[in-house]
This record gives sequence, C-alpha cells and structure tokens, in this order.
Amino acid sequence: MRSSFVLLGVLSCLGHLCRGSDYFSSITGLEELLQTEDFLLRNLRTTTNAVRTSLQQLESELSSIEQEHAVAAKDTENYLTNPVNVYRLMKRLHTDWPHLEGRVQQIADRIDFNVTQKGDGLSFPSQEDVDGAALALVRLQSTYKLDVAQVAAGILNGIKYGSDMSWQDCFVLGQQLFEMEDYNNTKVWLRESMERLGRHSHSPSPSASASASASPASASIPDSGTLNRMEAVAKSLFQLGDFDTAYELSQRVLQFDPKRIRNWHLGDKGAATTPEEAEDMALPRHSDSYSLTQEFAHYEKVCRGEVGPSPRQERPLRCRYSQGSHPYRRLAPLKLEEHSLDPFVVTYHDMLSPRKVSDLRLMAVPRMHRSTVNPLPGGQNKKSSFRVSKNAWLAYDSHPTMGGMLSDLSDATGLDMTFCEQLQVANYGVGGHYEPHWDFFRDPSHYPAEEGNRMATAIFYLSDVEQGGATAFPFLNFAVKPQLGNVLFWYNVHRSLDVDYRTKHAGCPVLKGSKWIGNVWIHEATQTFARPCDVFRDHEVSLEYEIIK
Repeated sequence: MRSSFVLLGVLSCLGHLCRGSDYFSSITGLEELLQTEDFLLRNLRTTTNAVRTSLQQLESELSSIEQEHAVAAKDTENYLTNPVNVYRLMKRLHTDWPHLEGRVQQIADRIDFNVTQKGDGLSFPSQEDVDGAALALVRLQSTYKLDVAQVAAGILNGIKYGSDMSWQDCFVLGQQLFEMEDYNNTKVWLRESMERLGRHSHSPSPSASASASASPASASIPDSGTLNRMEAVAKSLFQLGDFDTAYELSQRVLQFDPKRIRNWHLGDKGAATTPEEAEDMALPRHSDSYSLTQEFAHYEKVCRGEVGPSPRQERPLRCRYSQGSHPYRRLAPLKLEEHSLDPFVVTYHDMLSPRKVSDLRLMAVPRMHRSTVNPLPGGQNKKSSFRVSKNAWLAYDSHPTMGGMLSDLSDATGLDMTFCEQLQVANYGVGGHYEPHWDFFRDPSHYPAEEGNRMATAIFYLSDVEQGGATAFPFLNFAVKPQLGNVLFWYNVHRSLDVDYRTKHAGCPVLKGSKWIGNVWIHEATQTFARPCDVFRDHEVSLEYEIIK
C-alpha cells in the first residue's frame, strides 16, 4: 500500500550533500540553508536568462522564491523563527529544487545547472530534517489548537508572520504525514491543499495573478506528473478507507484532465467511512501512549494558558526583594517572583545582562549537538522526538561569565555549587519542545553516589520568545514565559531528599521565535547545612503524582 504513495519530486538525500546536521532541531544552522538556497537561486537565474522564452513557467516559480528571500533578507532571524517558513524552506531545498533541476535538464541538455554537483560546501536538509519540520508544524497545530487554514496562511495564533503556503506545500506535507502514518493530519492537509488549488482554478486570470502576489507559487497548475501523484495518493487513501478525501482528490484530477481514465473504482462520494472504521484509522503512529493520556492533554492546556493555579494557591505568593545568603545582597537585593511555595518554584529577575548572554551564546554555538534523553549509565545517548533541541556543555572555569553565574546563583539560593553539572546551553528549533519529565534521577545508578541526586534546577533564560516556549508545570497548573536574563529555580527533591514528583515540567513547543536557555543542575552533596532536612520525612504529599493518569 505504501509503495503506491509516490512523493512529489525527488525525496532522496541529494547524495553526499545531505550531512544529517539535524537542522530542524535548532535555529542555529538554518542560515546555512537560506544561503544554500540563495546560491541555487542565483545560479538558476543565470540559466533562465539564457533560455527565457522557453522557461516561462519556471520563471513564475523562481519569482515566488525570490519574493520569499526578499522577506527573509529584511529580518533573517525573524523569518527563520517562523515554523511555517522553516518547513517551506526545507521542503523547497529537499523536494522542489531537485524537481526544478530535472525540468531544466529536460528543456535543454546544454544548460549547465546541477544541484548535486554545483557549489561544494553547500548545506542541504536530510529527510530527517524535512520530516522533523513537518512534525513540528503538526505539533504546534495540536498543542496550540491552531486552525490548519490559518497555519497555511502564515497566521500563528491570530498574527500574520509570513507568506502563504502554496497548494503544493500543503500537498507535500500531507504526503509526508501519510508516509509517517499520521492519517488524521494527512487528511486535513490534503484537503487544505485541494481547497487552495480549487480557489485558484476558479479565479479569473487577472485577479488571480493579483491575489497570488503574496504567494505566486500557488499559481502553478498541476502538470501530468503531479496529477499522476495526486491520483496515487487518492488510491492509497481509498485503500485505507478514507473515501471522502480520496473522492475529493480524484475529482480534482478529473477537473484538470477530464480525459484521464481511472483504472480503479472509488465508489460514490456518499460511501464514507463508518464511525468504527474512522476510529480504527484515526491513530497515527507518532501518537505514543503517553501523548494519549489525560496528563498529556492537561500539559497542553497549561501551555495554551487554559488552566492556571487556583486562588488558594496564588494567595500567599509575592513578588519581593530577596537578600539571599550573601551580605552584599543587603545593598543589591534580588528581584524574586514566587510561583509556588510547596514545592518551591521562583524566578529571579535580571540576573544576566544582554552582554553576558551574548557571550554565552557565542561560546555555545560551535559546540552545539542534538539533545538526547536520559541514557543508561555507560550507554549511548539517544535522540528522541520527545526532546527537540540542540545543546552544548560548557565548563564554568572556561569564562568569567559562567563563574559569575554560579556565584550569583549561590548568593540567591544559599546552596553550595561544588557539585553541579556543567552548564548546558540549549537552543530549541522549529516547534522545539521537551515533553513533561523530571530532572531528578529515579535510578541511583544514574548519578555518582558521592554527589547525590539533582537537588535543584536553575534555568537561565538566554532569550525572549515571541510565542510559546514556556516552562510548564502541569501538576502545579502554571507556566513561566522565558524572559531574557531571568532565572527559574526550583527544588527537585523534598527536604528528606525523597524525590518530589510534583516537579514534573516541560518545555512547551516554540510557536514563534528562538528559545535559548542555560541549565544548571545542583546535586545534594555538601548541602546539609544549606537545606537541612526536617524531623520527619515530608515526601508523602507528592507520591500520588508518580503514576501517569
């Protein structure tokens, strides 16, 4: 069945140029892709000038990409922090440009334009990058309950950020999701593709060209090869039992080629799936068991701001000045915002200056690698869709700024910083997120016995985030929005050193922007007097939060 689903254009890895750089997992590196497309654009422009009269359709598509680059050039960082733009950039480089190459070679063998051979050192996204960008769009759509039509129009949470996706963009995205067995989202994106194609095909020519000015690529009429692929998609959906979407696709094919003879039977449009059949096919492979739980649904509500702490929880909370544990802080107190008193979760405001933040990011970028999730002791680190970001580990003695961070953190919390892990600087990319997790280790073999477990966590926010990207505490019903220079601090364990299951937290998906953070994990050793235990154990209150519901 899957073999009949042919990808639009060439979805191979472009040979040696695909470097597996995990471009989708971080904003860092995306400028290389924009530069690659700029290089390809300039070279193909030279080619089209030589044969302009025979390349009118190709000219229209190039103009679309040029307009996109003009938008990107005005504010590259803003452009590359838009998940729709990133997906379209990766889709173009991975799918559209090889397709353009083939068309150019067919028109004139004498034209010297070869994506895979020109320009050594160019950067291309891999299939994993394109799939990651597609999943990011779907993740944002799901977490923030975004309307597919608005996402395709470049509108995120009611704000217009960029140009529209073309019907081809939506179609290829639907194909990708089909290949990944995410059938629910396959249907909505294919239908959006057909809606956009239908709107163009029914528009008069003059107004169509005017209305397409924001996205001229949408003006392309399906050629014979594209119609073949659309028909193949319809056949696959029909075999799956999604008769409605299959019927709609087949009707679009016949609209543009009435003489086409179908060699398979779709049946009547009214022969839609029964509720039972729809339920059977409605489970995408990427919805693992945890994402289907009530706990995960609640986490998404916290990210969306639909739930919050009760008045009883908020009543004792204060924003106040704190003198910390150092006499100097009597003269320069810290600005402290309380989010929860039990467990203790607070924000220290204005702990890092923009200059120091810039120093940290400059040091981290050359060392960035794809983030992994808790490996077993002695085992290999593993990438996971559970956590989409890149990070770098920096020693505190490698720069005065990092030594000062530890000193300020010790002043604020009173904790000893002898046993804390190296600073982890992380950057969250397209729809970057970290699903709910605990920072403490449940298995003692994960940490050295002489250092103890992770007693506390401090997150230094190294950027603002325009939309999304909050640090959510689902069990405590609040989320903290990143703000450059602030530090979010909490204890992962009770005073008895039993783990506190209430501290499960998550990095909500970044909807628009680039999220940079610096993580500091402080261990239990040498904290006896800084945070002494009580007479009795105090861990029972959090035990009910251990089991996923």
